[in-house]
Amino acid sequence: MKRIICCFLLMLTCIFCFSACGANSGSQSTNGANQGNTIEFVQNEITLCVGDSAKAEVATSQSNVFVFFSIRDTQLATVSDDGVIVALAEGQTICYAEFGGQTAMCLVKITAKNATPMLSVSVPYAENQVTLYNGDTLDLKVSVKLGDVVVDGAQMEYVVANPAVASVENGVLSGLQVGATTVTVNVTYEGATASLILSVSVVESAK
Repeated sequence: MKRIICCFLLMLTCIFCFSACGANSGSQSTNGANQGNTIEFVQNEITLCVGDSAKAEVATSQSNVFVFFSIRDTQLATVSDDGVIVALAEGQTICYAEFGGQTAMCLVKITAKNATPMLSVSVPYAENQVTLYNGDTLDLKVSVKLGDVVVDGAQMEYVVANPAVASVENGVLSGLQVGATTVTVNVTYEGATASLILSVSVVESAK
């Protein structure tokens, strides 16, 4: 009888140990699956101007999976379900992407909206001063820029303070008699305007 009881207890012990091992084995398998998942942003940093948007691309260890996106500071930016970030205010925040128990982070920098570029006009003469002989001509080589970009097709107006001393036609300065005057160059391009004042000295022709 004692032998039967001992065998029965031994059987129960084996069953309990087997069940425990099976449970532990299943737990390790689940953890291994989570550790095998990976996600990362294609770009770790995105810079936007206020009002602009960009899609945050991610790479995952599995294809066709759902990725959950979120933004740390929702007053600075928002992010859609498919990862499109919209900049709301100037500052820095973090975009998170989650998949399979893993999380990736991307720094989002938001700057002020680019200011409208300024129109400017210049000539290649030191301190905007030119000297030419009486009777000679000089191409003023007026350059017009919108921001840092040289533009063509700007409307130009040349106003000579003393027309007896010099004249300007199609950007070419002519010395008419010895003396001094100024030439104001007024430029208009796409609704923007700019001006430049050029000091002109006309001297006696070389003998």
